[in-house]
Amino acid sequence: TNYKVESDERGLNVALFNDNLGFLIGYRGETLYALQIILSAVASKDVDQKIRVILDIEGYKQKRQKTLEDLAEKVARTVIRTRKSVTLEPMQPYERKIIHSKLQDNPKVETTSIGEEPHRKVVISLKNK
Repeated sequence: TNYKVESDERGLNVALFNDNLGFLIGYRGETLYALQIILSAVASKDVDQKIRVILDIEGYKQKRQKTLEDLAEKVARTVIRTRKSVTLEPMQPYERKIIHSKLQDNPKVETTSIGEEPHRKVVISLKNK
C-alpha cells in the first residue's frame, strides 16, 4: 500500500493508494469516516490541541464529490420540471455541503437540511417567487 501524508492549516491529510482497499471505504464512505475519527483521536492523544486527520482512500472523496455534484444537478432539473421537492438520502455533513454548494447559485431551486444526525438529509425545492 502506498501512502502520502501532508500537513496544512486544516490538519494532517492522509491518502492511501492500492487497488483493493475498497473494504476500508465501506458503504458510502462510512468506514472511511470512522477511520478518520479514530486517526484524529490517536493523533490528538497526549497533545494540547486537537489534531484533525483528513483521510482519503483511492481518491474516494474526489470521485464521491463528482457523483454528488452530478446528482445535485440532476435532481435540481427534476424539481424544476415536476415542481415537487425531492429529499435525498441521509448523508455525512461533508457530503451535504457539496450538494448545498453546488446549487447555491441556482436561481430556481434552494436546498435545506432536515432531520437529526446521523439521519440528516438535504431537501431540494423550488425557490418561492
